Amino acid sequence: MRAAVSYVVKLFLYMGLKQSRIVERRDHDAGMRRLAGLGERKRAKRTALLYNRIVVGPVGLPTPVSGQASGVSVAPHWRRGHFRMQVCGLRNVDRKLIFVAPTLINADRLSGDVPAPKLYQVGAVA
Repeated sequence: MRAAVSYVVKLFLYMGLKQSRIVERRDHDAGMRRLAGLGERKRAKRTALLYNRIVVGPVGLPTPVSGQASGVSVAPHWRRGHFRMQVCGLRNVDRKLIFVAPTLINADRLSGDVPAPKLYQVGAVA
């Protein structure tokens, strides 16, 4: 329970930063309005996978780190943001939850527009 509360508190603190971008997506409400003429059962069936959400992320792109000498190169792409347990404390025995921001991989190799981040749908798997 403590980890869940810590996660929520850190999310709200991140949302309060200047460099965070907050976009409110109301997919469920828009779907219900679009299908207003249908019956209750059909409308519920077609909007079952839609939900309202708030998308949180950085406003700008992070600066790329250069100087890595590797023989293998990867096409430019987004690495999505995630939470991870970071070691800390005396002799690295403690752990704290941190957010790793989304990063554009191989941004220096882009020729043109920045690739759009992939949209991930979170929900029950049928």
